[in-house]
Amino acid sequence: MKELSDKRNGKFIEWLNFQWNIEFDSVRLDVDIQGSPERALSRVVFQTKSGTLYLLEKFFAGKFNTRQRVADTIEYLNQNSLRQALLSLKSKKGEFLPFYKEDCFQITPFLDGTQLNRPDYLSSSKMGESFGLFLVHLSKASENINYKISFTAFSIKDYIYKLFSQMKIHDNEIYKKFIPYLVFLEKEFMPVHDQLPQSFCHGDLHPLNVIWDHDKIKAVIDWEFTGIKPDIYDVANLIGCAGIEDPNSLGMPMVMTCLKTIQKSRLYSELGWQFFPEYVLALRFAWLSEWLRKKDEPMIEMEEAYMRILVDNMDILRKGWGIRKNKK
Repeated sequence: MKELSDKRNGKFIEWLNFQWNIEFDSVRLDVDIQGSPERALSRVVFQTKSGTLYLLEKFFAGKFNTRQRVADTIEYLNQNSLRQALLSLKSKKGEFLPFYKEDCFQITPFLDGTQLNRPDYLSSSKMGESFGLFLVHLSKASENINYKISFTAFSIKDYIYKLFSQMKIHDNEIYKKFIPYLVFLEKEFMPVHDQLPQSFCHGDLHPLNVIWDHDKIKAVIDWEFTGIKPDIYDVANLIGCAGIEDPNSLGMPMVMTCLKTIQKSRLYSELGWQFFPEYVLALRFAWLSEWLRKKDEPMIEMEEAYMRILVDNMDILRKGWGIRKNKK
């Protein structure tokens, strides 16, 4: 971050100190930062003269409304006792995102975590339980949040149809490769999609968006895609991400314990569970869109192979996950 890397820029440091009533000391380039770097213009960990570490992030002005909504959301969750949603610091004026020149800035206490061992975590029942309990706590903490904060509902059905219309125009070969999986979803899933009960969701829950304390969740980060979505969204994304690392993980302890913990809590709707395996498949198209944007051909090929595995083994997965077959 150029504002801090140049020690001659005393005005920014003076502004930073004043905004949050701190005393900046140094940048810590030796510290690894978890989460996606793409969601900020720049970010850095710095240390105050008292030895406290903070994560400083810079966002361009066009991101302000999104980042403000995320900050308000996390504040609401913390007020309802979900401390695993890491709360940013308000400035002296009570702002989460004060502006310096044309950009806005945010600081959050920096948490150091345990490195995620991949793919070993897939064998951890305790990590699966941690995810399940987090989702239960998230559901309770977010009750009535839609009366406080405005969210736009998300439709994976609309997202998929838009993606296919773009693929047909820009890459017909990719379109033809993935059309069988759309046809599969159109048999039963697409007709009922709009009936799936909605709830508040993190929006991008997977192991790399967690700061771990060994097998326990210390904090969940990267809430940019948070909002109102089908109630099974978060767990479907989580299980889908585990499966692409290793399809065998779909029956391994992390996944199975997570699902059992959630099912025991009766957290999600019956209709949501009926179409949970299909929703895991449907959400892979959001990841496909990311691989297409990055022109990541190996991941595009891997995604197609993974979708094929999901479709070919849908009945086996449903039985293994204890989900009764859809009524026709």
